[in-house]
Amino acid sequence: MPYEFSTWDRNCVEEHVTPLDGSVAGSIPSWLRGSYILNGPGRMTYGENEFNHVFDGSALLQKFNITETGVTYNSRFLRSYAYTTNLEHGQIVVSEFGTTGKSVTKNKLAKLSDKFAFDKMFSDNAPVGVVKFGGEHYCITEAPFLHKIDPTTLETISKVDLHKELNMNSHCPNPHMLPDGTTYNVLHMVGPTGPKYDIVSFPPTAQEGKSNVFAKPKKVASVDARWKLNPCHMHTFGMTQNYFVLLEQPMTIDVKAMVANTIRDKPFIGGMEWMNNKLIKIHLVHRETGKEVKQKVKCEAFFFMHIINCYEQDNHVIIDVNGYADINFLHALHLKNLRENPNLGNEMDGGSVKRIIVPLEVNEKATPELNLVMIGGSKARAHRQKDGSLLLTPDSITDFSYEIPTLNSSFLRKKYKYFYGTKGDMKSTMGEFGKVDLDTREVKDWGEDGLYASVSCFVPRPGATAEDDGVVIGTVLHSNDKAKVTFLVLNAADMTELGRASFTTASQVPRSLHGCFLPA
Repeated sequence: MPYEFSTWDRNCVEEHVTPLDGSVAGSIPSWLRGSYILNGPGRMTYGENEFNHVFDGSALLQKFNITETGVTYNSRFLRSYAYTTNLEHGQIVVSEFGTTGKSVTKNKLAKLSDKFAFDKMFSDNAPVGVVKFGGEHYCITEAPFLHKIDPTTLETISKVDLHKELNMNSHCPNPHMLPDGTTYNVLHMVGPTGPKYDIVSFPPTAQEGKSNVFAKPKKVASVDARWKLNPCHMHTFGMTQNYFVLLEQPMTIDVKAMVANTIRDKPFIGGMEWMNNKLIKIHLVHRETGKEVKQKVKCEAFFFMHIINCYEQDNHVIIDVNGYADINFLHALHLKNLRENPNLGNEMDGGSVKRIIVPLEVNEKATPELNLVMIGGSKARAHRQKDGSLLLTPDSITDFSYEIPTLNSSFLRKKYKYFYGTKGDMKSTMGEFGKVDLDTREVKDWGEDGLYASVSCFVPRPGATAEDDGVVIGTVLHSNDKAKVTFLVLNAADMTELGRASFTTASQVPRSLHGCFLPA
């Protein structure tokens, strides 16, 4: 049997405000208490209109609450302008990543004005993740709109427009939060010389006289984009103890195409361009000074969404990332393709976990043949070119990617051994969770026929000292029942199942994109 792509093709039209009780099997650890909140595209239809792409659906928050009496499930749609407007008109009005909305404005001049109004050009639908700024929880996406939510009820509280606040065009939807509550992010801005990436820090609490933490964040550094009309798409960035790590990949936003598509009522995805034969440019920026490392560094090209972790070792910067040959999978996730292409699983690139190693000290007399990577056991390479730049070749750790990576948060930005994620193999008959040992390259997978892994999260056992002492929690979708979802608890050490709670909902259960665990 081929991979069941219907698990990517789900349409939820009814939320569960009142929690549902789950049917529990096995044993869920008594110390695991809290809420697992997921975010992702949920509603795919309004009236007779249907979104074209998996990523277009209106954001649905799903929550699994683990208590001493069991596990419950509830869900709510994010009350974005896009959701409420589409609902009000009974059709898709607001354009999304792969779908152009239908204008309800009759006047031609008003229609043109709407097209180029920033808050009309970019949807405020935020189905990517749930992140924390200033102690509050927000739904986020690449567009500069955040929605504050109540993590207890999942209600939408308010909206933050960072385009108005900070004059930014987009941002990275995976910021880094430090233990003290300071949050770093990369903002996509436009300066006198063209597009740039500003690295900023948001404080743990709002500054005196300010209503929120978003007012005038501290700018730590600014990096110019290398292509003035093609800024890079940057879904994640990295941090080590001393550096910010920006991978400027050849997957870009073609500004000219985007403007043309706006005029012609074509979707945003048409403005995404893969710059053939271009390399990845790596920016290392000192966290303390905000100055970029002068050494020019480039890497063999691949497409990526998620950096797993970065750290420093023996005067090298190690960057682990899920990488793919190209951006074909973005186009593969059009609903028409999922439904009509029986060979899709065989055509999809399953990716791999790639380790990039950047030497921080480069001998100016090094010949191009000499590999400058001095980390034992790694196949990663770094060669000094005649112009003085470094050309890197990644080490492929695994045969497939392990997406939406999660690890013990105590090892973020530090040398680590394990991480967990959803296996990128779509040629098999199921979707699996996996544990990757980065030292031995051993992978332990968990899978069950008819179940498809969605999003997972590592939760350490209280008092644990071992890196993998804890559990991996995650959700799985059922290929034979679109209205069923199961919350799974795995032993993080050996990936054996400890317990599960299953729910049958009133509507279809969609695949989430990211999640976060909030301890009780």
